[in-house]
Amino acid sequence: MLDRENIELLVKKLKEKGAKEEKPPPHALYRLRKDKGILTIYKTGNVVFGGKDPSFLKEEVAKVYLQNVTVTTKVGCDEAGKGEFVGPLVVACVCADKNCLRKLLDLGVKDSKALSREKILKMAEEIKKYCRGRVKVIMPFQYNKLYEKYKNLNRLLEDIYVELIGSLLAKYSPQEVIVDKFSSRIEPLLKEKFKNTSFKVVPKAEKDLVVAAASIVAKAERLKAMEKLSKELGIELPEGNIQNEKVLKIVPEKLIDKFVKLHFKIKESK
Repeated sequence: MLDRENIELLVKKLKEKGAKEEKPPPHALYRLRKDKGILTIYKTGNVVFGGKDPSFLKEEVAKVYLQNVTVTTKVGCDEAGKGEFVGPLVVACVCADKNCLRKLLDLGVKDSKALSREKILKMAEEIKKYCRGRVKVIMPFQYNKLYEKYKNLNRLLEDIYVELIGSLLAKYSPQEVIVDKFSSRIEPLLKEKFKNTSFKVVPKAEKDLVVAAASIVAKAERLKAMEKLSKELGIELPEGNIQNEKVLKIVPEKLIDKFVKLHFKIKESK
């Protein structure tokens, strides 16, 4: 993911090396062609490669992106399932060195919300192959017990983030950690716990390449867990609360905590 300054720098460099600019598709800033490769750059900073051989374009994008990466290793974290009452809460942290960053660029990593189910599952496996990280999957039964203790989802998330980030810091010593600002307490908490680490706590952190990778891993693990729950229940459990209201009518009351986060205000859906 590139900011506007780097986009313009990249386009300038590519044109100097013989790339031809073409009419961009909707929502894109640029479309460039070089030899057998095509590069489309979107307003969000996402890049998409096409053509039979975009290897030259991939290398040029990597050069521009990596020249601004001043740390040798960085961590990005994100979660999936926070707002859904059916299925697990998943938190993932990806630890990326420059080789991993190159692979993320090569894969065309972006926020999981912009990807299909099939793409998420496939991309997550590639990310896990080339990057290090930690994942925590909390199924509803365990989640409900934890919520009884914490009484607040953000407090629970804060402790999970501290656990996963602490583990990665101890093992890989990353210089920078980026997380979404999901609560007002998360930034001071992390800075107090890990005083020698640089933290970026920002809204919409999934715009960062490594956080986007974490969002893909978290979403993939949630999708796999939802598939297991679907088989156990005997019906398909899609993503989204409205689609899953039928679960409340099908599951016996004594088993509901295996499938549903009970603190959600959903009783009226029965």
